Amino acid sequence: KQALLDFALAGPLLGMLLSAALMVTGLQLTLNMDSEAFRALPQLPVAFLYQSSLGGGIVEAVLGRGVLDVSDPITSTIHLHPFTIAGLASLLVNALALLPFGRTDGGRISTALLGRTGGQLVSLICAAVLLITGLFFSDALLFYFSFVLFFESELEIPLKNEVDDVDFSRVIAATATAVLVLLTVIPIV
Repeated sequence: KQALLDFALAGPLLGMLLSAALMVTGLQLTLNMDSEAFRALPQLPVAFLYQSSLGGGIVEAVLGRGVLDVSDPITSTIHLHPFTIAGLASLLVNALALLPFGRTDGGRISTALLGRTGGQLVSLICAAVLLITGLFFSDALLFYFSFVLFFESELEIPLKNEVDDVDFSRVIAATATAVLVLLTVIPIV
């Protein structure tokens, strides 16, 4: 179980950390360029930055508090370096991979922590939440729900040792990662 947890946690967690670093680098480059280069930067709707509390928080921390406070976030845009946009997209993709649904890395983590039955129950709850939020709030989450349901919903291959528990340090790492994922997928309100 510990090897499964380590394997499932390593890739997406490293991806999220590197994505956040890429965002900060892009934001620093945005701040330090001349006005002509700044006008040539791609524009991103502010509403897209509202999709992630962590992503929006990083933007506000580097560019200044209140930069995302606009009257109409759907039509308002913000100039951002491509590194920032790539970092935000990667942050969201890695966070989705850590949701405990199907045979994703998050599903493997929940199986390692809770066993097969507990992992399947958490997967079912996550699927219901994704379906509801996808139907009423976000087409992207509905697409992700459909993708995982059709392509990643098989049971995990049995482990050699499903009896031993995961040690406490790995439980803490998984819990911290879950908090990071929630901060990433919960939108700014």
